[in-house]
Amino acid sequence: MRPLLGRESEIRLLDGVIGEAGRGRSAVVIIEGAAGSGKTAMLNHVVSAARRDGLRVLFASGGPRTQPGFGAVCELLGLRQPPAAPGSGRDDVFAELYEHVREITREGPLVLVVDDVHRVDELSLGWLAHLARRLSGLPLLLAVSVSVGERPASRQAYDELRSTLNHTEVHLGPLGQEEVAALLELYRGSPPSPQFATLCRRLTGGSPRFVHDLIRQLTLEGIGSDDEAAGLLPGLAPPRIARYVADRLARHSAHSLTVAKVLAVLDGDARPTLLRELCGIQDTEVADTVQGLTELGLLRAGGTISFVHPIARTVLYRCMRAEERGRHHLAAAKLLAARDADSPLMGRHLLAAGPTASPEITDLLCDVAVRLTSMGYLEQATACMQRAIQSSLSPAQRLKLTLQLGVALSGHDHRASIRHLRNASTGARTAAEHALIGQHLALATAALGDLDAAIAVLNDHIALIGGEDDALAGRLRGHRLILGTLNATEQGPPPGGPDGGTRAALAVRLAWSGRDLRGARAGAEAALAEDRLVEAGSLVTSFALLPILYADGFDVVEQHLLDAEQRAPAVQMPELAAMRSHLALRKGDVAQAEAAARTAVAAVADGLPVPMVFHHLAVLIDALLERGEHEEADDLLRQAGLPNELPLTWRHNHLLDSRGRLRIACGHLRAGAEDLLACGERLAAWGVTSPAVSEWRSHAARALAGLGEQERALSLVREQHQEAVLWTAGRALGGSLRSLALLTRGEDERVELLREAVQVLESSPATLELGRAVVDLGTALASAGQESEARDMLRRGLDLAQRCGGTALGDHAHAELVKHGARPRRRAQTGWDSLTPAESRVAELVVEGKKNREIAQLLFVSQRTVELHLTSVYRKLNVSNRAELVRAE
Repeated sequence: MRPLLGRESEIRLLDGVIGEAGRGRSAVVIIEGAAGSGKTAMLNHVVSAARRDGLRVLFASGGPRTQPGFGAVCELLGLRQPPAAPGSGRDDVFAELYEHVREITREGPLVLVVDDVHRVDELSLGWLAHLARRLSGLPLLLAVSVSVGERPASRQAYDELRSTLNHTEVHLGPLGQEEVAALLELYRGSPPSPQFATLCRRLTGGSPRFVHDLIRQLTLEGIGSDDEAAGLLPGLAPPRIARYVADRLARHSAHSLTVAKVLAVLDGDARPTLLRELCGIQDTEVADTVQGLTELGLLRAGGTISFVHPIARTVLYRCMRAEERGRHHLAAAKLLAARDADSPLMGRHLLAAGPTASPEITDLLCDVAVRLTSMGYLEQATACMQRAIQSSLSPAQRLKLTLQLGVALSGHDHRASIRHLRNASTGARTAAEHALIGQHLALATAALGDLDAAIAVLNDHIALIGGEDDALAGRLRGHRLILGTLNATEQGPPPGGPDGGTRAALAVRLAWSGRDLRGARAGAEAALAEDRLVEAGSLVTSFALLPILYADGFDVVEQHLLDAEQRAPAVQMPELAAMRSHLALRKGDVAQAEAAARTAVAAVADGLPVPMVFHHLAVLIDALLERGEHEEADDLLRQAGLPNELPLTWRHNHLLDSRGRLRIACGHLRAGAEDLLACGERLAAWGVTSPAVSEWRSHAARALAGLGEQERALSLVREQHQEAVLWTAGRALGGSLRSLALLTRGEDERVELLREAVQVLESSPATLELGRAVVDLGTALASAGQESEARDMLRRGLDLAQRCGGTALGDHAHAELVKHGARPRRRAQTGWDSLTPAESRVAELVVEGKKNREIAQLLFVSQRTVELHLTSVYRKLNVSNRAELVRAE
């Protein structure tokens, strides 16, 4: 029978009891479940099965308790009134009714069925308990249903009925996902997608009634059962469910509907104290109502109170008038504001309340937007500001808000940010306003790749400030020098005392030249010491950190990054995440480098072809190369749709370097070498010679050597080594020694150079670079016949690679060890620990219910890459599909 899918075990139990009844046995069956769980359908099965077996069946249903005494029993037995003399007591009536039933059973087995026994009148319930205790010897089956949490007319009689010896209880729980999917397929003619079935199960809580009503609504509206249709499910509010929920609430208590509506507005964020204040009734009445609705199975109470069936919340919310919803949302926002509570929650309620002309609400929108911006909720902050701007504002308020909106948008929509900042610029009057607008307008313009226009913006705003505030004008001049440095524009230091931006720009130029490590680092640290550095913008922070990073001052960079991440506005976080990825990779923490790079890419990859996106993409490719994830890295480049000849910008230089190394790793030596040589030529325009900035020479040299151009390759690594000696930092010097060794023909000289490289790198914090040198030394020693020391070095290199998460280096070290007779332990090949970070992320998203297309969009890769990762995940976890992966989690 269609309504009984998923109840196979319960049906078998009932059929067994009915079969015993047909053989003259007595029994009591109590079918219990939440409202809508299918109790009536189960009783209907009892009726049909009993009649099929030739048993006599009498049926009644509990209803309003306004019926006269024994109303339910009279309905059950087909009597107009109880069979007893006038004035008889209750016990006499009970005895007469019992005898009446005995007379019926003399004709054959009898089945008495009572639906919703908790709703029958008190006397009828008392008699049913009386009958249940006296069934022995009668060929009679008494089957009743009861809803969890309902209050019967007589608790004593109800408890007596349930305590009958040898009674059978059938508990009906919610349907599982497989049962819901089966119902969908049965009624709709085709199997639903797993995502669609999962969402149906979650929204309905597995309630058979709600599942059937939802299916009916889907059919009426012509909605399919695929992944695309799943996006429509949360907005559906089937009228049948709405009527059912409203009826249940109305029957429960006077305050149930009020409490439920407020809960629907709060939508899962209902803390008991907030709920009590919003309902406008006594605290005890709210508490009693919540307890009662929880016992009924409609609510789930804990730290917060929510609906067991999300679709019940949806129908209640959608059935409320817009004015009523708005009133509740505004009240919730005001209460949260009075407590200085959760800003995202406040913002959600303010936006859901709809437009308002209230100055109080406009002020609250502005206040919440500022807090949301500082917390990183940029889209919600922008929506709050846009709503506030639609209100009646004074010119000063409008200027302030437009400026805040422009700054907030600069984190994720540069063009909109520029539009609002230009609007704000027309109303700016003070030097502080001109400085703030000029700074952010220039940075947003630069983010779109137009550095010349950004520099022009700064010049305009420096002129607007004039002599009103030398310090503010100096800050903009410092920004101008930074952008000029990035633009390879020859500019000297601005007049006046240097500010943080000027110091940072000059330190970077010195570091790029590779001639004065101490001077560059001192200048950068002086820039970082400026009190207003973070206020001046992430561009200054990132710039000032570069010379220290090039000088292997990793601990100092880490300290300032932590400080900036805590203090800087959210709009600066992508740049800081990219810097953290750079730092992690140089230190030798590949997993952190990849995670930070993905954060940077995700924060700015909004479809705009801006250099910032390409720079962060290069950082991620660098991390993937260390993982050996060449196919995913290549996929990222294809997704970006880049031309072969990249634009001449600083950020594209890094991408050109990364692309060249990726091409070499994939075996395309000529194309990779051409990219790296072109990168070197471009860097010369910026005055960059230091290998601490880019090791393009050594990577190009190895490709050229592979192409047979040995002399050209050797010339490049010698040049890199000379520059590294001038710069003196351990990572650059050790790396240059290693590169020189690999292209040296003599075995003894190669070993000595590699020993020197290891010695230099052991005194530096560049752990992954040390691992490379150690592995190469082990390989060189093996070639020179020093097998024992070679294996020791290779084991050490393997350990360093595994500690750093450098999968590519680790695989190379492992292969060399095996080649030279060792049996190294490989990292875990199966289980969750064996997954790479990319595989882990894909697996986590699958467990969350995301489809391949969604995962590809979130990770900025193709569906093919997702499929490859998923295949690897299945193999390592020994599962064969998504459902098994979810269970294995």
